[in-house]
Amino acid sequence: MSTAVLQLFGKSNMNMSIRQQVAQNLADTCIFGGLNEVYGVNVEKTTDSKSKKTFWSVTFCQSRVTDGVIRVYSPSFIMVKWQTGDRSLAAKGQEVFHSEEAAKTFLVKNFVKA
Repeated sequence: MSTAVLQLFGKSNMNMSIRQQVAQNLADTCIFGGLNEVYGVNVEKTTDSKSKKTFWSVTFCQSRVTDGVIRVYSPSFIMVKWQTGDRSLAAKGQEVFHSEEAAKTFLVKNFVKA
């Protein structure tokens, strides 16, 4: 695909790292699932203050219900942390996933409301 065609669709993955691509794909899942209320979905590269390791961070929320963050340390180590008032989940929690697809499945199953 040419760069012009990729630009036509809004974003080019040609200059993204693999971790950034995973983070952007998870952010897209959050946006399409309505997890972008109040302050939207933000994607940024962050450095852990203690370990000095970098990761890609994706924030998501549902008004008055859920706040969460996804940390992409590698394509095979993705952490989802949340706080929620939804009684079907623990009020605070975190899960680690070993693939982008497993993280997407968890987000859709637990936070996207039909």
